[in-house]
Amino acid sequence: MENSESDIFVMVVGATVVLLILLAFIISFLFIYKNRQLRNKSEQKQIREKYEQEVLKTQLEIREQTLKNISEEIHDNIGQMLSLVILNLSAVVVESNPVAAQKIEAIGDMIRRIVANLRNLSKTLDADNISKMGMAAMIRMELDLLEKTGLYKTFLHMQGTEKKLDSSREIVIFRIVQESLNNIIKHARASEIRIELNYCDKELAIAIADNGVGFNRTALTQNGKTYDGAGLQNMERRSRLINAHFTLQSLPAQGTKISLTIPFSHQS
Repeated sequence: MENSESDIFVMVVGATVVLLILLAFIISFLFIYKNRQLRNKSEQKQIREKYEQEVLKTQLEIREQTLKNISEEIHDNIGQMLSLVILNLSAVVVESNPVAAQKIEAIGDMIRRIVANLRNLSKTLDADNISKMGMAAMIRMELDLLEKTGLYKTFLHMQGTEKKLDSSREIVIFRIVQESLNNIIKHARASEIRIELNYCDKELAIAIADNGVGFNRTALTQNGKTYDGAGLQNMERRSRLINAHFTLQSLPAQGTKISLTIPFSHQS
Protein backbone atom coordinates (compact mmCIF):
# COMPACT_ATOMS: atom_id res chain seq x y z
CA MET A 1 0.00 0.00 0.00
CA GLU A 2 2.81 2.32 0.92
CA ASN A 3 4.59 1.50 -2.37
CA SER A 4 1.41 2.28 -4.29
CA GLU A 5 1.01 5.66 -2.59
CA SER A 6 4.69 6.37 -3.13
CA ASP A 7 4.34 5.55 -6.85
CA ILE A 8 1.31 7.79 -7.13
CA PHE A 9 3.19 10.60 -5.37
CA VAL A 10 6.16 10.20 -7.73
CA MET A 11 3.82 10.19 -10.72
CA VAL A 12 2.07 13.34 -9.52
CA VAL A 13 5.38 15.08 -8.86
CA GLY A 14 6.70 13.92 -12.22
CA ALA A 15 3.58 15.07 -14.04
CA THR A 16 3.74 18.41 -12.24
CA VAL A 17 7.38 18.85 -13.23
CA VAL A 18 6.57 17.94 -16.82
CA LEU A 19 3.67 20.40 -16.84
CA LEU A 20 5.88 23.12 -15.37
CA ILE A 21 8.57 22.45 -17.95
CA LEU A 22 5.94 22.49 -20.71
CA LEU A 23 4.44 25.69 -19.32
CA ALA A 24 7.88 27.29 -19.10
CA PHE A 25 8.55 26.21 -22.70
CA ILE A 26 5.24 27.69 -23.88
CA ILE A 27 5.88 30.96 -22.01
CA SER A 28 9.42 31.12 -23.40
CA PHE A 29 8.13 30.40 -26.88
CA LEU A 30 5.46 33.12 -26.59
CA PHE A 31 8.03 35.55 -25.19
CA ILE A 32 10.48 34.83 -28.01
CA TYR A 33 7.67 35.02 -30.58
CA LYS A 34 6.46 38.34 -29.18
CA ASN A 35 9.99 39.76 -29.17
CA ARG A 36 10.51 38.60 -32.73
CA GLN A 37 7.23 40.23 -33.75
CA LEU A 38 8.26 43.51 -32.12
CA ARG A 39 11.69 43.30 -33.72
CA ASN A 40 10.15 42.62 -37.13
CA LYS A 41 7.77 45.58 -36.72
CA SER A 42 10.66 47.78 -35.68
CA GLU A 43 12.74 46.64 -38.64
CA GLN A 44 9.81 47.17 -41.01
CA LYS A 45 9.29 50.67 -39.58
CA GLN A 46 12.99 51.47 -40.02
CA ILE A 47 12.94 50.13 -43.59
CA ARG A 48 9.81 52.18 -44.35
CA GLU A 49 11.29 55.35 -42.82
CA LYS A 50 14.56 54.81 -44.67
CA TYR A 51 12.67 54.30 -47.93
CA GLU A 52 10.63 57.47 -47.34
CA GLN A 53 13.82 59.41 -46.60
CA GLU A 54 15.46 58.12 -49.75
CA VAL A 55 12.38 59.09 -51.78
CA LEU A 56 12.42 62.55 -50.18
CA LYS A 57 16.15 62.94 -50.88
CA THR A 58 15.56 62.02 -54.52
CA GLN A 59 12.65 64.46 -54.77
CA LEU A 60 14.76 67.24 -53.26
CA GLU A 61 17.67 66.50 -55.60
CA ILE A 62 15.35 66.62 -58.63
CA ARG A 63 13.76 69.83 -57.34
CA GLU A 64 17.13 71.50 -56.72
CA GLN A 65 18.30 70.59 -60.22
CA THR A 66 15.06 71.99 -61.68
CA LEU A 67 15.45 75.21 -59.68
CA LYS A 68 19.07 75.46 -60.83
CA ASN A 69 17.96 75.16 -64.46
CA ILE A 70 15.30 77.85 -63.93
CA SER A 71 17.90 80.07 -62.25
CA GLU A 72 20.27 79.73 -65.20
CA GLU A 73 17.41 80.41 -67.63
CA ILE A 74 16.46 83.60 -65.76
CA HIS A 75 20.06 84.79 -65.50
CA ASP A 76 21.29 83.90 -68.96
CA ASN A 77 18.28 84.29 -71.21
CA ILE A 78 15.56 86.45 -69.68
CA GLY A 79 18.06 88.85 -68.09
CA GLN A 80 19.97 89.12 -71.34
CA MET A 81 16.80 89.78 -73.36
CA LEU A 82 15.70 92.55 -70.98
CA SER A 83 19.17 94.09 -71.17
CA LEU A 84 18.79 94.18 -74.97
CA VAL A 85 15.42 95.90 -74.54
CA ILE A 86 17.14 98.60 -72.45
CA LEU A 87 19.78 99.06 -75.15
CA ASN A 88 17.11 99.42 -77.84
CA LEU A 89 15.22 101.95 -75.75
CA SER A 90 18.41 103.93 -75.23
CA ALA A 91 18.91 104.02 -79.00
CA VAL A 92 15.54 105.63 -79.64
CA VAL A 93 16.00 109.33 -80.57
CA VAL A 94 13.19 111.52 -79.22
CA GLU A 95 14.94 114.85 -78.75
CA SER A 96 11.99 116.72 -80.22
CA ASN A 97 9.58 115.13 -77.74
CA PRO A 98 10.70 115.60 -74.10
CA VAL A 99 7.62 113.81 -72.72
CA ALA A 100 8.36 110.68 -74.79
CA ALA A 101 12.01 110.85 -73.74
CA GLN A 102 11.00 110.92 -70.06
CA LYS A 103 8.64 107.98 -70.53
CA ILE A 104 11.33 105.95 -72.28
CA GLU A 105 13.78 106.76 -69.49
CA ALA A 106 11.20 105.73 -66.87
CA ILE A 107 10.52 102.47 -68.72
CA GLY A 108 14.27 101.81 -68.88
CA ASP A 109 14.58 102.37 -65.11
CA MET A 110 11.72 99.95 -64.44
CA ILE A 111 13.30 97.30 -66.64
CA ARG A 112 16.64 97.78 -64.85
CA ARG A 113 14.92 97.18 -61.50
CA ILE A 114 13.20 94.11 -62.95
CA VAL A 115 16.55 92.77 -64.17
CA ALA A 116 18.12 93.36 -60.73
CA ASN A 117 15.21 91.61 -58.99
CA LEU A 118 15.31 88.71 -61.42
CA ARG A 119 19.03 88.25 -60.81
CA ASN A 120 18.44 88.25 -57.06
CA LEU A 121 15.62 85.76 -57.56
CA SER A 122 17.84 83.51 -59.66
CA LYS A 123 20.39 83.52 -56.83
CA THR A 124 17.81 82.28 -54.32
CA LEU A 125 16.82 79.48 -56.69
CA ASP A 126 20.36 78.19 -57.22
CA ALA A 127 21.54 76.16 -54.22
CA ASP A 128 25.20 76.74 -55.14
CA ASN A 129 24.84 80.35 -53.99
CA ILE A 130 24.13 79.19 -50.42
CA SER A 131 27.68 77.88 -50.08
CA LYS A 132 29.07 80.95 -51.86
CA MET A 133 27.16 83.68 -50.01
CA GLY A 134 26.19 81.93 -46.78
CA MET A 135 22.75 80.91 -45.58
CA ALA A 136 22.16 84.09 -43.53
CA ALA A 137 22.95 86.30 -46.53
CA MET A 138 20.56 84.28 -48.70
CA ILE A 139 17.78 84.64 -46.12
CA ARG A 140 18.46 88.39 -46.02
CA MET A 141 18.16 88.50 -49.82
CA GLU A 142 14.86 86.61 -49.65
CA LEU A 143 13.49 89.14 -47.16
CA ASP A 144 14.76 92.05 -49.26
CA LEU A 145 12.82 90.72 -52.26
CA LEU A 146 9.65 90.66 -50.15
CA GLU A 147 10.24 94.14 -48.76
CA LYS A 148 10.73 95.59 -52.25
CA THR A 149 7.13 94.65 -53.04
CA GLY A 150 6.03 97.31 -50.56
CA LEU A 151 3.68 94.81 -48.87
CA TYR A 152 5.89 93.74 -45.97
CA LYS A 153 8.26 95.09 -43.35
CA THR A 154 10.95 92.49 -42.74
CA PHE A 155 13.48 92.03 -39.94
CA LEU A 156 16.45 89.67 -39.63
CA HIS A 157 18.13 89.34 -36.23
CA MET A 158 21.24 87.22 -35.63
CA GLN A 159 22.73 86.13 -32.32
CA GLY A 160 26.05 84.42 -31.78
CA THR A 161 28.79 83.71 -34.29
CA GLU A 162 27.58 82.35 -37.62
CA LYS A 163 28.62 78.72 -37.96
CA LYS A 164 28.49 76.99 -41.31
CA LEU A 165 26.70 73.67 -41.61
CA ASP A 166 27.35 71.22 -44.40
CA SER A 167 25.87 72.36 -47.70
CA SER A 168 23.13 69.70 -47.93
CA ARG A 169 21.67 70.72 -44.56
CA GLU A 170 21.89 74.43 -45.34
CA ILE A 171 19.99 73.86 -48.59
CA VAL A 172 17.20 72.05 -46.73
CA ILE A 173 17.07 74.74 -44.02
CA PHE A 174 16.89 77.52 -46.62
CA ARG A 175 14.09 75.73 -48.49
CA ILE A 176 12.16 75.39 -45.21
CA VAL A 177 12.54 79.15 -44.67
CA GLN A 178 11.37 79.77 -48.25
CA GLU A 179 8.38 77.46 -47.73
CA SER A 180 7.40 79.28 -44.53
CA LEU A 181 7.65 82.66 -46.32
CA ASN A 182 5.56 81.28 -49.14
CA ASN A 183 2.88 80.23 -46.62
CA ILE A 184 2.93 83.73 -45.14
CA ILE A 185 2.42 85.26 -48.60
CA LYS A 186 -0.45 82.89 -49.45
CA HIS A 187 -2.33 82.67 -46.16
CA ALA A 188 -1.19 85.01 -43.39
CA ARG A 189 -2.30 88.45 -44.65
CA ALA A 190 0.63 89.79 -42.64
CA SER A 191 2.45 93.12 -42.83
CA GLU A 192 5.56 92.19 -40.81
CA ILE A 193 7.90 89.20 -41.01
CA ARG A 194 10.65 88.54 -38.49
CA ILE A 195 13.37 85.92 -38.71
CA GLU A 196 15.81 85.16 -35.89
CA LEU A 197 18.98 83.09 -36.27
CA ASN A 198 20.45 82.09 -32.92
CA TYR A 199 23.82 80.34 -33.21
CA CYS A 200 24.35 78.51 -29.90
CA ASP A 201 27.24 76.23 -28.93
CA LYS A 202 25.50 72.99 -29.91
CA GLU A 203 22.63 74.03 -32.17
CA LEU A 204 21.17 76.58 -34.51
CA ALA A 205 17.75 77.91 -33.53
CA ILE A 206 15.65 79.60 -36.23
CA ALA A 207 12.36 81.41 -35.59
CA ILE A 208 10.11 82.76 -38.36
CA ALA A 209 7.21 84.90 -37.12
CA ASP A 210 4.52 87.03 -38.75
CA ASN A 211 1.77 89.34 -37.48
CA GLY A 212 -0.88 87.80 -39.71
CA VAL A 213 -4.31 86.33 -39.07
CA GLY A 214 -2.98 83.07 -37.62
CA PHE A 215 -5.09 79.92 -37.32
CA ASN A 216 -6.15 77.24 -34.87
CA ARG A 217 -4.21 74.10 -35.73
CA THR A 218 -6.25 71.90 -33.37
CA ALA A 219 -9.32 72.75 -35.44
CA LEU A 220 -7.63 70.95 -38.33
CA THR A 221 -7.39 67.74 -36.28
CA GLN A 222 -9.91 64.95 -36.79
CA ASN A 223 -9.78 61.46 -35.26
CA GLY A 224 -6.28 62.07 -33.99
CA LYS A 225 -4.98 63.09 -37.42
CA THR A 226 -3.92 66.61 -38.33
CA TYR A 227 -4.95 67.79 -41.79
CA ASP A 228 -2.36 70.46 -42.54
CA GLY A 229 -1.53 71.92 -45.90
CA ALA A 230 1.19 70.51 -48.11
CA GLY A 231 3.52 73.36 -47.11
CA LEU A 232 3.56 72.44 -43.42
CA GLN A 233 3.91 68.76 -44.20
CA ASN A 234 6.85 69.47 -46.50
CA MET A 235 8.58 71.52 -43.80
CA GLU A 236 8.09 68.79 -41.17
CA ARG A 237 9.35 66.06 -43.50
CA ARG A 238 12.39 68.09 -44.47
CA SER A 239 13.11 68.81 -40.81
CA ARG A 240 13.16 65.09 -40.03
CA LEU A 241 15.52 64.56 -42.95
CA ILE A 242 18.20 66.73 -41.28
CA ASN A 243 17.41 65.60 -37.70
CA ALA A 244 15.94 69.01 -36.85
CA HIS A 245 13.12 69.72 -34.40
CA PHE A 246 10.18 71.55 -35.99
CA THR A 247 7.40 73.31 -34.07
CA LEU A 248 4.56 75.61 -35.09
CA GLN A 249 2.65 78.01 -32.84
CA SER A 250 -0.38 79.89 -34.10
CA LEU A 251 -3.61 81.34 -32.80
CA PRO A 252 -6.34 83.25 -34.63
CA ALA A 253 -5.53 86.98 -34.86
CA GLN A 254 -2.16 86.42 -33.13
CA GLY A 255 0.05 85.47 -36.05
CA THR A 256 2.16 82.38 -36.58
CA LYS A 257 5.61 81.38 -35.39
CA ILE A 258 7.68 78.53 -36.78
CA SER A 259 10.70 77.30 -34.82
CA LEU A 260 13.43 75.07 -36.15
CA THR A 261 16.24 73.68 -34.00
CA ILE A 262 19.17 72.07 -35.82
CA PRO A 263 21.86 70.31 -33.74
CA PHE A 264 25.40 70.80 -35.01
CA SER A 265 26.29 67.26 -33.88
CA HIS A 266 24.19 65.66 -36.63
CA GLN A 267 26.10 66.88 -39.66
CA SER A 268 25.35 64.69 -42.67
